[in-house]
Amino acid sequence: MQLRSKVDFSTAVEDVRDYFGTMGNGRPKYSGSRFETLGEGVDTDPHRITATDLVAVSMLSVDVPAQASLGILETLAEQISELLSQIPQDLKFENLTPELFEKYLDEGSPADKLWSLLRQHEDPWKVGQTTASKIMARKRPDLIPVYDSVVKAVAGIEGSGEQWIVWYSAFHDGSSEAAEFVDKLRAIRAEAGQPHLSLLRILDIALWKQGKREIRHL
Repeated sequence: MQLRSKVDFSTAVEDVRDYFGTMGNGRPKYSGSRFETLGEGVDTDPHRITATDLVAVSMLSVDVPAQASLGILETLAEQISELLSQIPQDLKFENLTPELFEKYLDEGSPADKLWSLLRQHEDPWKVGQTTASKIMARKRPDLIPVYDSVVKAVAGIEGSGEQWIVWYSAFHDGSSEAAEFVDKLRAIRAEAGQPHLSLLRILDIALWKQGKREIRHL
């Protein structure tokens, strides 16, 4: 499967370690290292997108426009909460069956509806596919992958509409290679000393760091 072949496992452990490193002044080398943990224990309702969540998204170098923030935090808050309540908190991407994928991530699923609600296609408020993915990944980090231009290019994903299917195939095509791929991600997580991260996020960081190197070498 194409995505699996794109991952450079020889550098992945060091890449994840570096991502969580600090500078001489004590600040994180990458603000994204605080994406999952910013505001931990404070204002963290799992079924509500909070102001803290929107700040956390900025750790991954995107900003939620003011009009969108108002809509997410106020106007659409109940609709968003209802959809989030239908998406399990403890379901991990690596444990998805075809039936669970269809129920929670496929077309017409709660996640698909939340994606559309955040994007506001009929009355756009400048929440693009990257920003929407990061908002959703903040709320369901074990289930929703981060999507951005760097990862898209490295992974060879055509567009955000197929992203969840591409990631699902890499984890779950029934081959021994898929099982080995998941085991490697678990090993990277353990060796890098980041047990709190989802396997999706381990893969995201590895691909992103790899992509950034490739861009520098162009």
